[in-house]
Amino acid sequence: MIRIPTAAAAALAILATAYAAPARELGSAPELRILGFSPDGRLFGFEQEGGDGVSEKGAFAVDVVERDAHRSAPGYPRGATQLTFDSAEDDARRTGIRGFQYSEDDPQTASTGVIRRWVRSNGRHPLAALRLIDPGRRLGGRAITDISEGGGPVRVMERPDIIGAHPGVSLKYTVTATMPVPDDPNVACREREAAATYPLTVKLTPEVPDYDRAALDRAPEIFRERSAVIDYVLPPRTCFLSARVTDVYRNEDGTSIAVVIAMILDVGFTDSAEYRAFVFGRPRL
Repeated sequence: MIRIPTAAAAALAILATAYAAPARELGSAPELRILGFSPDGRLFGFEQEGGDGVSEKGAFAVDVVERDAHRSAPGYPRGATQLTFDSAEDDARRTGIRGFQYSEDDPQTASTGVIRRWVRSNGRHPLAALRLIDPGRRLGGRAITDISEGGGPVRVMERPDIIGAHPGVSLKYTVTATMPVPDDPNVACREREAAATYPLTVKLTPEVPDYDRAALDRAPEIFRERSAVIDYVLPPRTCFLSARVTDVYRNEDGTSIAVVIAMILDVGFTDSAEYRAFVFGRPRL
């Protein structure tokens, strides 16, 4: 009988486990396009397009979010995100494809191009009526394409002050997105048969300047923290990886700030992502 040394046996066991595990493939995030704000800043719209590169189905969706309500405007979202077709039948994502006809046996009937044409043919006129004509100003964020090193939350300022010898007078914000999910070291979430819901919290926190701490007392409403909490649904067999603040936009008159979040998820065979947006109202300076 041939005896295999303990260390070698352990190595073989690890290899066997690795080969037995399903292969995971590189995923792609959807492309994000900002549609802009309505003239009064009450609405903010965006598009996301593109499947994860592994799933046979595509993705294209338009969403318009109401300020402070942090919910979609009536009739939105329209279309499918990368998570829609894997969501449960009672998932709110499914309302975006209500009336869309496709065949499970023919992936081309649910390709990105087909979904895009369906969304635009059904929603062009209602979208135009919302007059999202204010492109806004991008203040910052960490796009998925941004691979700069460095931790900490996203920090932005309203106007392009050059901070150097002077700390700048523009109002500054810290922007965070968090979703507490139980530790799952064995990734059992990949086998979870039912959807799971967790609170997704986004905070927009004005920073009181060190050189003028009394500003908080003079203008408490300006420096009040804004926060939003929604119930975020993880589809079956899906694991949460991160919530990333990709974009922060301010409308032209400064009465609204939109925060766009990329929800990055492990769907077993690859990673997928979808965008959500929150719009916070704020008083004029």
